[in-house]
Amino acid sequence: MCTPNSTDAVSGLHVPFHITFGLSSLYVLSGVTQPLLMELAKQAGLADKSCQIYMQAHYLGTASVGLLALNEEHLSWKTTFKTGGVATIDIIAQTMNYSGATMAGPTIFAIIYSSVTIWCALLSRVLLKREMSCLQWISIAIVFVGLGVAGFSSLDLGPEVAIGTALVAFGSALHALMYVLSEAIMNNEKEVVSAKKYCAVYGYVACSAYFLWQMFYTRYHFNELILEPMQTAGTTYGYALAILFAIAFMSLVHSVTFFHTVKYVPGGSTSAGVLKALQAVLVFAATSLAFCHRFGGEEMCFNVNSMLSLCIVVAGVVLFGKATEIGEHKKINPLPEVELEAAREYHQV
Repeated sequence: MCTPNSTDAVSGLHVPFHITFGLSSLYVLSGVTQPLLMELAKQAGLADKSCQIYMQAHYLGTASVGLLALNEEHLSWKTTFKTGGVATIDIIAQTMNYSGATMAGPTIFAIIYSSVTIWCALLSRVLLKREMSCLQWISIAIVFVGLGVAGFSSLDLGPEVAIGTALVAFGSALHALMYVLSEAIMNNEKEVVSAKKYCAVYGYVACSAYFLWQMFYTRYHFNELILEPMQTAGTTYGYALAILFAIAFMSLVHSVTFFHTVKYVPGGSTSAGVLKALQAVLVFAATSLAFCHRFGGEEMCFNVNSMLSLCIVVAGVVLFGKATEIGEHKKINPLPEVELEAAREYHQV
C-alpha cells in the first residue's frame, strides 16, 4: 500500500456516499484478505521464504496501479531515483512482514501490523519534526503495551511463532519508515508528485527486483522449493495460480481503494485509525473461524492473550486517530483561543 499525497486530499468533486462507502468497504476487505491469502499460500506449499514467489504476486498488483496513471506526468529522474530507494526499504519491510505472517499466523500479524500508524507518528516526530500532543504520546504508550502482550504471549507458542512475531514487528516499523520518506518526497515544493504515479513507480521497482530474484534464484530451485511442497500439499497448478492471482488482485484493490478512502472519507486520521483497527479485528475473527484446529497450531485460535492484545492495540490506534484529529482541528480553527486572549486583554484594559 502506498501513502497518499496530502495535497490531493482536497477536491471539489462530490462523490456519492454509497460509492465512498463501497470503496471503503473494499479497502477494509482487501486488507483483511491479504494475510489470510498468505496463510493459504503457505498451506498450498507456495510460501517458501527464500523464493518469495507470493511477494512477486503482491507487488505485481501494486505495480498495476500504473494503469490508472498513464496520462499523468512522468516523475523526474531525481524523484524516480529517490522512489527506488524507498521501494528498496519497503521490499525488506514487506518481505519481513509477510514472511513473519506465514510463521506467526494472520492473527498475530494483524495485531502487530495495525501499529504502522503509531510507528509513522514516531518516525514523523524524529525525521519531520512534527509536534505531538500529550494524548498522542499516551495512545502510543497504550499501543506498545498491547504489542508487548502479543510479543510475550507468542513465546509460549513456539520458536517459529516468536521469530515470526519479531519479523512483523521490525517489518511494520520499516514499512512506516517508507510512509514517512514517501511523504517527504511527495510533498516537496519543487515538483508536483502524483500519488498514483508515485505508487506505480514504487511498484515497478519492487516488482522488477522480485522478478530478477525469481530469474536468478527461484528458477534454479523451483522443483525442490515450490513443486515438491505443492505435490506434498496436493496443490494443483490451477489452485496455485488462483492463490497468486488473488494475492495480486487484492494488492491492486487495496492500493486503488486506499486513495479514495483517504481522499473522501470524513474524519481524516480518525477514520484511518478506525479502519486499520477494524481490519485487525476482522482478521482476528476470520482466522479463528477459518483456520482454528484446521491449519497451523494454537496461534490460529482465539485465546485470552491475543484477545487482550487486540483490544489494547485497537484502543490505542483509535485514540491516536482521535487525538490527531483534535490537533488538526485546533490548527485549522484557532479563532476561539484568539478570541479568548482578546477578551482577556480587553478586561485588563
